[in-house]
Amino acid sequence: MSDELAVRAICKQYSGVQAVADASFTVRPGEVHGLVGPNGAGKSTALGILSGFIRPDSGSITYRGRELTGAPPDTLVRAGIARTFQEPSPIPGLTVLENVLTGLHIQGRAGTLRAAVRSPGLRKEEKQLRAQALTLLGSVGLAGRASADAGDLSFGELRYLEVIRCLGTGATMLLLDEPAAGMGKSETERLTALIDGVRASGRGVLLVDHDMGFIFSLCDSITVMNAGRVIADGTPREIEASQTVREAYLGGTTDSGTPHGGPAAGVGAARPGGA
Repeated sequence: MSDELAVRAICKQYSGVQAVADASFTVRPGEVHGLVGPNGAGKSTALGILSGFIRPDSGSITYRGRELTGAPPDTLVRAGIARTFQEPSPIPGLTVLENVLTGLHIQGRAGTLRAAVRSPGLRKEEKQLRAQALTLLGSVGLAGRASADAGDLSFGELRYLEVIRCLGTGATMLLLDEPAAGMGKSETERLTALIDGVRASGRGVLLVDHDMGFIFSLCDSITVMNAGRVIADGTPREIEASQTVREAYLGGTTDSGTPHGGPAAGVGAARPGGA
């Protein structure tokens, strides 16, 4: 059985407009896979389909050999697929620690009867989950904020919390939607280290972001969409060299073959080793 997330020929149409057309790509375990493209390329729709918030018109999605096409978000989370959102949304009125624990309880094994009688097994499980939550928070420097109201976190801290909540579900495939948006340099570096750690643990990451430097610094492979279709798929070096990608982002090149400039220009320099 393959552990990869396989997306095959997914399509979604709205009022005659093809938002996603026959899009296919694969995200492997232990890999950070970028999904990029100009505004309106279909990335958000594709991510919505993969996370169960949008039902595709056709195509298939499998993970670890399991057919998950059209499955609702809760089914996908239990299958190991969890996502973040562009706008962080902590659960109101809960502390930072409690927000992480809501995800961790998906992994819990204590039954309803044991919970009602506060069995020793349940108490032990809760202690373990709390320790796990604090460890996760510590990985992004938020352990000291565990008892704070989640609504009091800064924007960057909320973005870390979104990723930590995904990890807390036990997800083995993370779908990250613009996780670095609005972050400063030091915050982005900490986020990069976090995602590096996720990859090192053998989990897969699908990373959607407009910051091409961030994408190229992290990704092992990249899929590029434009007008709902996949126009390129390959390593960062291959994507950087693709004339098709440059035309999608930049509208072509000058007579000398030099890019007009824009988000794709010179992006390889942001990746150590240029690969």
